[in-house]
Amino acid sequence: MKRRDLFKLSALGLLVAATPAMAKTEEKCDVYSKNYRNKIYNRNKYKMNEKNPTKGELKHTPEIKIGKKDSKGYSLVEITIGQEGIIHPSTKDHWIDFIELKANGKLVAKTLFEPGEASGYAAFKVKLDGVKTLTAVEGCNKHGIWEYTINL
Repeated sequence: MKRRDLFKLSALGLLVAATPAMAKTEEKCDVYSKNYRNKIYNRNKYKMNEKNPTKGELKHTPEIKIGKKDSKGYSLVEITIGQEGIIHPSTKDHWIDFIELKANGKLVAKTLFEPGEASGYAAFKVKLDGVKTLTAVEGCNKHGIWEYTINL
């Protein structure tokens, strides 16, 4: 057997041996645990009708509040899921599973929630210099993905 063929065969053997370990690693990195991944029913995207919002739209639309800039240039950006005092529930069967914050369309922060363990609220410290738009995106396991954008 030629030396080159031996190296190719050795590399192929290593790749085959590593494949099961690689699959297990990817499985562990799945952001949704197997226990509730099957409870996420809807990934359609929605936006609130700002002129005449329904109670369901108000319950699912993120609200964004911006605090003052600190001495290091970061501003506290708070996101609450729900507007006009209508807050989204958090139960084992109906909850907000993630919240993302985008600045000028670029993802800058994201958090995941366990069902029934945390309310739909997140706060991030973000540098807003040069930012023209902030968008909050949230996922409700039953009612899809909702977003809301504010102009700065």
